[in-house]
Amino acid sequence: MRPKRKWLRCRVSQISTEDAYLIFDKWRDEQSALQLVMKRPPGLRAVNSAFIKSVLPHSHQVLIAALVDSDYVSVAVNLEGAEYEYEDASAVLPDFAGGKWVCFLAANFPNGNRYVFGERAAAKA
Repeated sequence: MRPKRKWLRCRVSQISTEDAYLIFDKWRDEQSALQLVMKRPPGLRAVNSAFIKSVLPHSHQVLIAALVDSDYVSVAVNLEGAEYEYEDASAVLPDFAGGKWVCFLAANFPNGNRYVFGERAAAKA
């Protein structure tokens, strides 16, 4: 039995791996600004600014540019075995409080790890 997710006031949509990779492709093509929160033992890791550089569905990876200190570094995110959940901006996620968001994509792994990508809303002029 899966633990209950901390998505508040919304219904989570389970989506296929193919649909998840279409979202990654869209984010890559549009160079969308993302935030990534990785929950895995022993704790929480967050990347406050990231962009998708490459989508590699056959190797179950996305290559991101992640802001570390003051530089962007390339990081391969292994998504093998993940099941995906999608929610639009009506979701209220505690790890993404205080920002404006377009949508969220969560990768849930059999070992309990959870990676949540949030697409930041563009700043209004």
